[in-house]
Amino acid sequence: MGYREIPRGQVLQYIKDTYLGKEVTDSRSPAGNWLKFTLEHIEKGRAVLNLVVRPEMTNPYGHIHGGMMSLVIDEAIGWGVVSMDTELHYTSLTLNVDFLFAIKAGENLRAESKVLRVGKKIINVECHVYDMAGRILARANSNLIVTGMEYTG
Repeated sequence: MGYREIPRGQVLQYIKDTYLGKEVTDSRSPAGNWLKFTLEHIEKGRAVLNLVVRPEMTNPYGHIHGGMMSLVIDEAIGWGVVSMDTELHYTSLTLNVDFLFAIKAGENLRAESKVLRVGKKIINVECHVYDMAGRILARANSNLIVTGMEYTG
C-alpha cells in the first residue's frame, strides 16, 4: 500500500509504522530505494536518513560522488516534504548544494532535512549531511514547486 492510499492526516503515522528504523527498499522512489538508507527519524517537516557509502556511489578517489551526495540530499528532502501530508505533488525547482568534506566508501553518513516554509506554490527545505563524528559533509537548500496534480495513489 502506498502512502497516498492512507487517509489525510495519517500519512506521518503510516511512515513511522512502515519505515522508521528500517532499511528502505520499497518506497515510491526507485532511486531512494537503491540508496538502501535507514529512516532514522521522522516528524512533521523533518526527516533523518542514515546510510553506508557503497563503492558504486564513489568517484575515482573513493569518496562519495557529488551526484550521489545530491541524491541523498534530495531523498532526505523528499521525506521531509512527504511528512507534511500535502494534498498536491511537489517537485524540485532548485537544489543548491555546498560540498564541504569528503566521505569514503564503507563510512556512514546522516542526512537531516527540515522544511522551512510551506507556501501556496513553493516549499523551502534545507538539508545538512554529517559523518558519524558530526563533521558536516554538505549543506543544501531546495525549493519545490507545486505541480497542480493531485496524488492518485
